[in-house]
Amino acid sequence: MLSSFRDIQRMAGGFQAAKMILTANDLGLFLELGDQDCSAAELATRLKVDQRALGLLLNALTAIGFLLKEGERFRNHPVVYEHLGDKDNYRGSIFRHLHHCWGSWNQLPDVLRNGQPDFAAERNSLGENDEWTADFIQGMNDVTRELAPAVVPQLELDQVDVLMDVGGGPGTYAAAFRKAWPDLKKIRLFDLPDALTIGRKNLKDWGLDDNVSFHPGDFNRDELPGSTDAIWMSQVLHSQDEAGCQALIKKAFAALNPDGRLMIHEFLLNDDYTAPTMAAIFSVHMLVMTEGGRAYNGAEISDWMAAAGFKGMTVKSVSDDTSVVTGVKPD
Repeated sequence: MLSSFRDIQRMAGGFQAAKMILTANDLGLFLELGDQDCSAAELATRLKVDQRALGLLLNALTAIGFLLKEGERFRNHPVVYEHLGDKDNYRGSIFRHLHHCWGSWNQLPDVLRNGQPDFAAERNSLGENDEWTADFIQGMNDVTRELAPAVVPQLELDQVDVLMDVGGGPGTYAAAFRKAWPDLKKIRLFDLPDALTIGRKNLKDWGLDDNVSFHPGDFNRDELPGSTDAIWMSQVLHSQDEAGCQALIKKAFAALNPDGRLMIHEFLLNDDYTAPTMAAIFSVHMLVMTEGGRAYNGAEISDWMAAAGFKGMTVKSVSDDTSVVTGVKPD
């Protein structure tokens, strides 16, 4: 809530802390510290950067709570170590992905004048740039590692034999389906080839690939595999414009068996598009990153599903930030 000029100043300067955190993560600073303490001189040598400049950054990261300082030695805050400093539990791919998006946000004034970016940078994260793609797909695992196991048990899948995860990339939701719904006979993972390469490896490493099949394709160009009892689309529609959303929903309808259900998981906006805050900001993120994507609300998605032939639409909140819109294909 805004109550003073200082509040405005704090929000306007938010990019400064963000840039420090993202740069430190890219540099491998948190991983280099690990669970040890280190002086600025030692860390500068290891990271091959200027000692004076690094010292200023380390002090600032301490000021915002990311590092702890005792004497002239620094260490990761325990929460930072857990997620960014522990190589076995590292979740920094999502922050490398966010840093890749920085340039697109710099183009916001031009996007406002022109209506869309000159180049949809999201393409780099969907196969056109190997580094961006790897960071994006693994980043999706970073942010859904706790979310997927919390959301999936809330779904109604008692009568489902074959489930298809459209855009399931890293396999995080496929793993959650395997654990929460062990009676599923087949889980199909449909995504771009580069994404499936990562998903296949993850599921194999987790020991959860035994009844998962992998289907490479582009849902903007290709039809979805048919004879499916349920389709899960998590955080897919926001990358599409309205026509793209409607086309994808129609493809899902065609792929489903009678009585099959489509479940769309998204950051949903309220009816006047001004809340929740994260979803409203994320809509601008899609504005600068894609040709026509944005966040949507439950009524819009329900209307598109009805137009495609689905019945009995429901909207259910499944986490603090996300909801699932479900519709059933009539028998």
